[in-house]
Amino acid sequence: MDTEATRIELLGRARVVSAPLGPRHLERKAAALVTYLSIEGPTERSRLASLLWPDTPDKAARGNLRQLLRRLRLTLGEHSLVGEDPVWLGEGLLIDTRLMNAGFEAHDYSRLSTLQGELLAGFTYDDCSELDEWLRVQRTRFHYLQCRAAEAEALRLEQEGQLGAALDAARRQLHLQPTSEQAWRMVMRLNLRQGDRSSALQAYRDCQAVLHRELGIDPSPETRALAQEIERPTDTERARTRHADEVPLLVLSPPVLVGREHEWAVLEETWTAGRPVYVLGHAGQGKTRLVSDFCSAQGSWLLVAARPADATTPYATSARVARAVLGLAPERPLEPWVRQEIARLVPELGPSAPPLPSSPEEKARLAEALARLIRACCEEMAALVLDDAHRCDPASFELQLRVQDLLMENPPGEDSLRLFTCFRTGELAPGFEERLREHREAGLAAWLEVEPLAPGSVGELLASMSVPGLEASASEMARYTGGNPLFIIETVRSLVASGVFNGTLPAVPPTSDRVMWLVEQRLKRLSPDALRLARTVALTGADFRLELAASVLGLPADQLAAPWKELEEAKILRGATFTQGVLRRVVIESLPQPVREAVLQRISACSRRA
Repeated sequence: MDTEATRIELLGRARVVSAPLGPRHLERKAAALVTYLSIEGPTERSRLASLLWPDTPDKAARGNLRQLLRRLRLTLGEHSLVGEDPVWLGEGLLIDTRLMNAGFEAHDYSRLSTLQGELLAGFTYDDCSELDEWLRVQRTRFHYLQCRAAEAEALRLEQEGQLGAALDAARRQLHLQPTSEQAWRMVMRLNLRQGDRSSALQAYRDCQAVLHRELGIDPSPETRALAQEIERPTDTERARTRHADEVPLLVLSPPVLVGREHEWAVLEETWTAGRPVYVLGHAGQGKTRLVSDFCSAQGSWLLVAARPADATTPYATSARVARAVLGLAPERPLEPWVRQEIARLVPELGPSAPPLPSSPEEKARLAEALARLIRACCEEMAALVLDDAHRCDPASFELQLRVQDLLMENPPGEDSLRLFTCFRTGELAPGFEERLREHREAGLAAWLEVEPLAPGSVGELLASMSVPGLEASASEMARYTGGNPLFIIETVRSLVASGVFNGTLPAVPPTSDRVMWLVEQRLKRLSPDALRLARTVALTGADFRLELAASVLGLPADQLAAPWKELEEAKILRGATFTQGVLRRVVIESLPQPVREAVLQRISACSRRA
């Protein structure tokens, strides 16, 4: 077979495409061998045999390798494999991994648009642990190359005025990185430049939904500002009817931060002192908005958020931090040992990255390298924010604390990098929450708990949304949402979108799926006894008495002390009243109707006996 007519595709399902025979899939170990040689180059036979057959005696493994090489020569052509020991691939083969590396090095991104798919998609190598780890690193590296190539190509095409093609490239990047706000902003901007404001705003709503679903965060101030600019109509535009789901952005993203004067003052004090700040609060209390607005007022800053899937992947959050920091100064030279250590987290830094650290010495060295990377690349940054730290994997959280200690070794100056860590109340692993409390008690960090908005501030927030008649419902809204800013925004959004708001808040306001989900997650963290007590309080309503609850639950009154304390500490109850009307609603609605009726009958029977 003529190797010049042979093309090998390793991105996606591994296959060989040749003119006379058409496409044929490569089997698992043949695909691994070709991939390894295409990336690593000439390799000793002993190395290949140990990678592919790690649990096989050396002589048998070498025999297996000889057979595999023979079959590959029949498939790819006699001159496809060169040399006896070491072995390498012939230059005449067209291999997509080679093309990807060469195109990226030459900045020829237009050639890379067709090179899509995961490296060796569909194959697993659990029986070859070293090969499996190598492939994990390479998959991450090629995914990074694909993302950067799509981003660079979109920017180039936009500069050349090819807006349709640029939009296609930006969408390719979004397919690879669904949570990239940079890519979402590009899609928004390109749609607007093509005169399609509706699609630009829909892209913002899609961005918001993806970030909420995948990361549990709101779009950044930069993305919100672009969306608000897009929504502002030009003088020449004709009036149009708003669809019900096109909720004004003043509702989705209120422009004014209200009711946070105390928290702002605490942040200013800790900023002056140069201490790290731990910011905590329940979901929706506005931790990210508070810290984002405060850091924006101080200068440039970087926010990196942990993700829900991080908890089960060692160093997943740290890898995201390292990539974000590297992105601030991608051309900044690093000391060789620092680059080698960071490659443990960011494999695309080098062709042969070391494995994740295991010994205390390796972990300490990685922490020192990450601290040096942050110092080198964050010189122009005023602050570094780790958001949603309750989602960190344990290894990353430990590394974060080590790095923070290293960064704080020097006395803080006016231009020193400030560090913020945000997490949800009650969702941080107990051991780590205790560590943070020890930092606070030792004076090494500040502790800021973000509380619900006071009723007066709820009125201010509603007024900022510019929905006629809304501010008059401030008291009812405060009771229903408990002053939770996100719950207020989501409730107003549901009211406006449904068209049911007539100047008075309904007795049972429409509530978004997002709020319902957040409340359900909060209730799931309660003990069974506390949840049963909460259900009894919810269904009893104004007739609640402790003796009645004890009778309904069939427990002595003194045994309700522990679950009652749990509900108050979790801020579910304040006395015999739910802190949020929506909490009571979800507690009741989470019970199937037959169960709810049975409990109500028991409450009624116990009330008659009392």
